[in-house]
Amino acid sequence: MAAHNQGLTSRKQPPKVLRRSLEIVICFLLTAGLRGTAFTGRFESAPIRVKGSFVIAAICRDGIIVASDSRGTLKDRDGRRIAYYDVNQKIFPIGNNVVADTGYASLNDPKVSFLAALMSHFASSSLSHVQIDQMPESYFKYASLILPAAGADSAKLQTLIFAGYENGRPLLCIYLGEAGRARSCTSTGYLSSPRQEILGLAKVSGLSFAAAARVMQDAIDEYAAAVQPGSVGGPVVIRTITLVKSDWFKTPPNWPHWETFTDLAIDYENERVHFQLLPGIPKDQLDALVNAGAEWARAAGMREPVKSTEDAPVIGSYPADH
Repeated sequence: MAAHNQGLTSRKQPPKVLRRSLEIVICFLLTAGLRGTAFTGRFESAPIRVKGSFVIAAICRDGIIVASDSRGTLKDRDGRRIAYYDVNQKIFPIGNNVVADTGYASLNDPKVSFLAALMSHFASSSLSHVQIDQMPESYFKYASLILPAAGADSAKLQTLIFAGYENGRPLLCIYLGEAGRARSCTSTGYLSSPRQEILGLAKVSGLSFAAAARVMQDAIDEYAAAVQPGSVGGPVVIRTITLVKSDWFKTPPNWPHWETFTDLAIDYENERVHFQLLPGIPKDQLDALVNAGAEWARAAGMREPVKSTEDAPVIGSYPADH
């Protein structure tokens, strides 16, 4: 059993997310709808939470460099860690700029349930064509336009780092979505979330991309080892920005393209995403969690328009104690 848990944990008994949909939706409506939720848009909070992340952005000799880990840790509604996966995207190209996040990577909306999906849509929007110091406000405006109120509110819970060039100078701006929602910008030095002192970046202005990347890799690896198991880890992803272009420093993981929790469940059932169970967690708990998230999305989607006032499934990132 232990050896089996090392890879994808859905081989023997995949969750019956497709065949059992109608049965579970009926049960859901009987238990929640009879309380009036089917007509008001209120429904039981969905079960999935995910935590664990480390992002660093710096202005070095060659330009701007941004690094992150790639782990997402699934938690149940009570905050118990169930499993983790190492293809959680946290750096998002927006034209020649970058947005990186720690915090929640999913949204309180059954149709656009993942931050990566929202960022992809935002990148294609004219609202993304603004200066870096204006991008946080433009992004939140976009979220409010395409998401219901609860979804738009959930898009403000992340800590976000916006990086790019403004009037020819490099600029980093941070929005503290989980700590007062303050905003600030800097044209020198580095930012990290969670906030850490990184000695190797003390004189980052003199470092090349390659040298800064080594420091960032080591810092994230050391942090991951300190908070194991499950909170931070996986491949370190790095993107660079200069006045003329933005590129991946090395090939990033093959991230999943999830819009809803049903997409996650389908990839899980078809062994496209590998989950590692946390110590002491049986596989059937992960099956149930993934299945419940998919059924939340299906049930919510059936009752249009959805204006949820309670928490949806949450996928996010941050240290182990959050």
